[in-house]
Amino acid sequence: MGRQWISFGVLFVAWTAFLLSFVDRLAWPPIIPLASRDLSITAAQAGGYMTAFYIGYVMTDLMTQLPGGYLTDRFGYRRVLLTSFLVMGTFTAGMGLVKHYAVGFALRILAGMGSGAVFSAGVRAIFDWFRQRSRATAMGFFMTASSLGVSAVNLFVPSVSQQFGWQTAFFVAGLFPIIGFLIAFFLLKERTPPAEGNRAGRPFSQDLKRLLSNRNFRLLGLSGFFAMWATWGTATWANSYLNQELNLSLVEAGYIMSLFGIASILCKPLIGILSDWIGGKHKWLLTLLLGLFGPILIAFGINQSESLIYPLAILLGIAAYIYSPIMNTMVGESVDKELVGTAIGLVNTLWQLGSLLSPVLVGTVIDATRNFFFGFLTLAAGPMLGTIAVLLIKEHPTPSR
Repeated sequence: MGRQWISFGVLFVAWTAFLLSFVDRLAWPPIIPLASRDLSITAAQAGGYMTAFYIGYVMTDLMTQLPGGYLTDRFGYRRVLLTSFLVMGTFTAGMGLVKHYAVGFALRILAGMGSGAVFSAGVRAIFDWFRQRSRATAMGFFMTASSLGVSAVNLFVPSVSQQFGWQTAFFVAGLFPIIGFLIAFFLLKERTPPAEGNRAGRPFSQDLKRLLSNRNFRLLGLSGFFAMWATWGTATWANSYLNQELNLSLVEAGYIMSLFGIASILCKPLIGILSDWIGGKHKWLLTLLLGLFGPILIAFGINQSESLIYPLAILLGIAAYIYSPIMNTMVGESVDKELVGTAIGLVNTLWQLGSLLSPVLVGTVIDATRNFFFGFLTLAAGPMLGTIAVLLIKEHPTPSR
C-alpha cells in the first residue's frame, strides 16, 4: 500500500507540473484583444508571443532535453521538475512588468524554457512507477493537465484582467509554480535510480541514432507535429475568434473555452481506460481520433451562430486533446524502456515545432484575409495530415518491459 500511495503522489506532482506549464503557456491567449491594444501590436505579433514560448520550449528540448529527456534519464526527473517549477514561475510573473513588445518576447522565451523539460520528466515518472497494464490509465490522468490548464486559465485570467489588469493575471499565473515547487520538494520520489546500468556509459549520439532509425517513432513524431499544430493553434486563436467574430465579451469567450477545456479533461482518462480495456489497439484508435479532429475544427471555424458555439466548443475540446494519451503511450511502447525519457524528449521537440509555427502563421493568415475561417482551415490541415502518418505505422509486438 505504501508504494501505491507513493506512486499516486509522484503522478500528482508530475500532473501538477504539467498543469502549471499550461497555465503559464496559456495565460496570454484569453487577453490578446485587451493586451494587443495596450501594447499596440498586430495579430501576427500577438501570435508571436505564443511562438516565443514555444521557441523557449524547443530550445530546452535541444539544449537540455536533447538532451530534457536525456537529462531526465541520466540525472532523474525529480531534479528536472523542481528546476522547471522555479523557472516557469519567475519568468511568467515577469510578464506583468512588460511595457515593450521585445521585452515580453524575451520573457516568453525564458518561461518556455522552464516548461520544456516538464513533459518528458512526467512521462518518465509514469513509466517508472506504473506497470504496462495500468500505464495508459495513468497517462490519461496525466494528460488531463493540459486540458485543465485551458479551463483554469479561461476562468481566472479574463476576470482578473478585467478587474485588476492583464499584468496582474501574469503575476497570479507565475505564483502557482512556486507553490508547486514546495509541494514537489516533499512528495516527489524516484523509484529507479537515474543512469541505471549501461545507460550511464553510453553516448547520447548512440541513443539518438537508435531512435531515429525506428520507423514508427519517426511517424509518431510527424503525426504529433501536425496534431499539435492544430491543438495549440486553436488554443491561441479561439478566444479572439469568439470575441472579434462573434462579438462575445472576453469573459464570455473565456467561459466557452473553459467548457472546451472541461470536455477535454473528461475524455482523456476515459480514452486511456478504454485503450487498456480493449487491449491497446492504439493505431486504429488514434487514426479514428485524429480523423475526426479536422472536420470538427472546420465546423467550429465556419459557425456564426452563438447558440451552436457551446456544443461545438465541447466537441472541439474533446477532439483537440483526446488523441494525446494514446499517442504518448505509443511513443513509450515503441522504444526500449531505458530510452523512454530520451524518446519522449526527442519526439516532444518535434511535436512542439508545430505548436511553435502555428500561432504566428495563423495570425498572419488572419491579418491577410481578415477572416478567422481561413485561420481555422489552416489549422484543420494538420490533423488530416497526421492521420495519414498514423496509417503508415506498422504494428508489431512492443519491446519487453
